[in-house]
Amino acid sequence: MEHQQYVFDTLWNKSIPSEEKIKAIEDGIQPQFIEIIRDGHEFQKLALMITTSVREEVLVLISTANAFYRTSKWATPELVKEMVHKYGVKIRFLTPFSDWIEQQAQELRKFVDIRYIPEELQTQITIGIYDRKSCIVVETKDDSKNSFNEAMGLATFSNSPSTVASHVSIFETLWKQSGMYEESQNQLHSAEDELDRMKQYLNEALEEFASFKKRKNAI
Repeated sequence: MEHQQYVFDTLWNKSIPSEEKIKAIEDGIQPQFIEIIRDGHEFQKLALMITTSVREEVLVLISTANAFYRTSKWATPELVKEMVHKYGVKIRFLTPFSDWIEQQAQELRKFVDIRYIPEELQTQITIGIYDRKSCIVVETKDDSKNSFNEAMGLATFSNSPSTVASHVSIFETLWKQSGMYEESQNQLHSAEDELDRMKQYLNEALEEFASFKKRKNAI
């Protein structure tokens, strides 16, 4: 009886009061929740289901280059194209840089916005935000693994407005900082190119002067 009472009390504490549930249905309000996911296969099924139901916007923060590779196994370029072309979904990716990702990005940039995260801003969590109404957060347990089951730690799925808003804020902050970093790198490369051109011009001028001096001495 004590065991049965414990089970009942646990379910009672986790349940939603009937009045609250009825009012939410009448008002058209979806109940708020935070769900914990431990199984990689379950996570992929859930992520695919949510992704294909999006009609406005997807924001994705990838933790590592290997995480990008694992994600690309189910979030294929074909799926991305369909979301953009068929439903007009706007997609933004924040990801670490690698040569392999850059190869994939050349094709993906036709459909999505991609920015690379500076190494000092990289995290150990992958975040997916869907229509700014729900989000999935996945911890990286062992990044050397190629399968979600072996690589992922705990994952959470939530539609809590405060939780979603917090992760949107994180994404937008990193998006701006990555843009500023990319711009500064471009400016640095432009300055380096200009310096190389000046060095080349100076060397050519010195060579021309040396040649002129040599011809003058010969006369």
